[in-house]
Amino acid sequence: MSGRLDGPAHGRGPQLSDERLGQLYMAIAMVISGTIGFFVLMSQQSPFNVVWFRCAIGSVGLATYCFFRGYLRSLRLDRKECVNLFFGALTLIANWCFLFTAYRLTSVGITTVVYNVQPFLLLIAGFLVRRERPSRVAIVWLVLSFTGLVVLAQPGVQHDDRAYGLGIACALAAATLYAATTLFTRSLSRSLRPELIAVGHMVIGAVVFIPLANFHDLPASPSQVTAIAALGLVHTTFMYILLYGAFKKAATSSIAVLSFVYPLVAVTVDFFAFGRMLTPAQLGGGVLIVASAAAYASGVNPFSTVSRLASRSGKKSTHGA
Repeated sequence: MSGRLDGPAHGRGPQLSDERLGQLYMAIAMVISGTIGFFVLMSQQSPFNVVWFRCAIGSVGLATYCFFRGYLRSLRLDRKECVNLFFGALTLIANWCFLFTAYRLTSVGITTVVYNVQPFLLLIAGFLVRRERPSRVAIVWLVLSFTGLVVLAQPGVQHDDRAYGLGIACALAAATLYAATTLFTRSLSRSLRPELIAVGHMVIGAVVFIPLANFHDLPASPSQVTAIAALGLVHTTFMYILLYGAFKKAATSSIAVLSFVYPLVAVTVDFFAFGRMLTPAQLGGGVLIVASAAAYASGVNPFSTVSRLASRSGKKSTHGA
């Protein structure tokens, strides 16, 4: 088995057992993803250090997996692929840096909810960079999502902690950078296995962050070491393997719906681990963001829904007359 993707398979579609297994992979991956913020804070390391350790440990774990799966054989990259891989890595690790910073400035729950505007930022980027015109359905969910973001950010409220606004900005910057990562890796994913793309990103990230990491302030206590090891082995190596398995087996609609286990777990962990509860305004804004993103990812058409409801209402009025 080589690092290049084979052509499309022909024959019968995925069996039901594969679909259920893919759903299980995705659900587990999203639960793990929802606990990232907890382990980042428990590590008590700077965002630069956390990113470096995650890249270093994750690169070894994923490269080992790829080696035993035979994905490294006959691996070749042309110049364009190398450029996309490099810039995709830069935007990915910068996204992590902003994300981990936001955890400390606001909370794990709020940061994760804001981060879920990412699909809409990708939509905007596609329009600006590739002139891909969004549909009117996408625009509706986009407007609702950013309305939720404004409600969540509460720009007219004087927060006791000025870091709150900066944390929201960092979370939004992280989502923007992840959208850029998606654009850079989209063309790569047509010819290169996603596991190998991830290895490349991790290796580049580990090298780039060497001058930024503080090696004089390394994890010392058992809890810090455990948190860092978990971020590299569980939240990177194992979670990525689960995600790629889910992408192969589960239907797109299943993946779209299950991806919103991530913010729900993050908000729950934030409450039980740190006692942080969203205010009614934050909860309302968060629901708007997550619900809009879920509807957009699931392909829900509000115009068709309204038309069906209006049609049913008209039929009932006619029968009642």
